[in-house]
Amino acid sequence: MTSLFIRLFIKNGENLQEPETRFRYGKLAGATGLSANLLLFLMKILSGLLAGSMAVIADAFNNLSDAGSSVVTLVGFKLSSRPADSQHPFGHGRMEYLSTLAVAALIMAAGFELCTSSFEKILHPTQTAISWITLVILAISIAVKLWMACFYRRIGRMIESDTLKASAADSRNDVVCTSVVFLSALFSLFSDWQIDGYVGLAVALFVLWSGFSLIREAVSPLLGQAPDPQMVQEIRERVLAHEGVVGMHDLIIHNYGPGRMVISLHAEVPCEEDMMRSHDRIDCVERELSSHFHANVCIHMDPVDTQNERSRELKTMVEQVLSQLDPRLSFHDFRVVLGETHTNLIFDLVVPFQYPDERGLASELERRLQQRDPTLYVVATVEHSFS
Repeated sequence: MTSLFIRLFIKNGENLQEPETRFRYGKLAGATGLSANLLLFLMKILSGLLAGSMAVIADAFNNLSDAGSSVVTLVGFKLSSRPADSQHPFGHGRMEYLSTLAVAALIMAAGFELCTSSFEKILHPTQTAISWITLVILAISIAVKLWMACFYRRIGRMIESDTLKASAADSRNDVVCTSVVFLSALFSLFSDWQIDGYVGLAVALFVLWSGFSLIREAVSPLLGQAPDPQMVQEIRERVLAHEGVVGMHDLIIHNYGPGRMVISLHAEVPCEEDMMRSHDRIDCVERELSSHFHANVCIHMDPVDTQNERSRELKTMVEQVLSQLDPRLSFHDFRVVLGETHTNLIFDLVVPFQYPDERGLASELERRLQQRDPTLYVVATVEHSFS
């Protein structure tokens, strides 16, 4: 069914990184979700009002909030597809994250209202009049929501959209909610126990949790979350695969929305190499990364001494001591200043965030190095890894 929808409504949808193509996919997903959720809302609200079931009414308003979410998704994809301009040189891709926050706010508002209504039903229970028509409507809703979860998940993965992945999770949650309501309605046919308000409250709390989860997922990229470790490893492998590049550090990935990234890094090249040749190689690395990741790439070229035997020995020594101290530690921009009575080892020491003894790390490293060679002194600048 999803493949059929794509063939019917999306022309030339192969270039998934293009903002206009992503908008067409997002428009299809939003319009489909809007139509399906409005239909389910109308069916459930009529059935719930006739039966006097707070659980069914709560589930109906859950579908209405999903319809509102679809509208926000449509608007979010439209705004995020706008091209870059003088005030927003990296485009408007983060509008998609803001639309996710708006979806979450609608879900939270619906959940709060349903909690209030369900609690009122618990305090003042009334008899429900569940019919087989209500059960059929709920069963249809479960089937439709299950398909929508698969539909959203597939398109979300195709265009790498957090908004659609969130909608897929929300639809999956709706399957659970409606299944609980279905079992509650079925139970009420054969029992006089008044559990409708309790089931409505459980559904409402589930809706609130879904909204909170969406907020947490949307806020993280807006705050600047760490990049995917697999992507970091792939960038490292691609950079170091080029002839004349002997090291890489200070990788920073800025996320300006799906398909909009800025990648910056430092590439180490031999200082004895012709600088024009090294610069040409770095240009090739930039073009490769830009083409593969569809990103703006900026590489700073760091010349390093690879011929001095004493420098290589000392660098190997620091690597060994750091590995023994903590395998998570690394360093770069290594320089050696030789003197008559002592030798300074100058470098940037990279540590993970929340490292337990960051201030005393350089002193401990110096102490261990001096056990091997008392003339060595460490001049280290401690910094955190962005990746």
